[in-house]
Amino acid sequence: MSQRLAWEQTETTLFLSGTLDRDSLLSFWDKRQPLLNSIEKIDVSGLVHVDSTGLAMLVRLKGEIVEKSQSVNIIGVSDNLNTLIELYGVKALLLN
Repeated sequence: MSQRLAWEQTETTLFLSGTLDRDSLLSFWDKRQPLLNSIEKIDVSGLVHVDSTGLAMLVRLKGEIVEKSQSVNIIGVSDNLNTLIELYGVKALLLN
């Protein structure tokens, strides 16, 4: 059984932990809007698994924050997540 997705906001950092996949992201997605107003960093170091749907959510989440004229950095990217990012060709979207 996979670990549930959990999130916590501390000042301007949003910490994600657990599993970010198609089964777990809906609970976060429905509650994301209030979190987006003051986020400058998304720390993904606590994620133990991310699938392609979770990766797509990260791309969309960053896009929504940037649309609000805010910059955001994704930090704590594991080797496995970095490999997925490179395989899908979204490094320029997520990590720049």
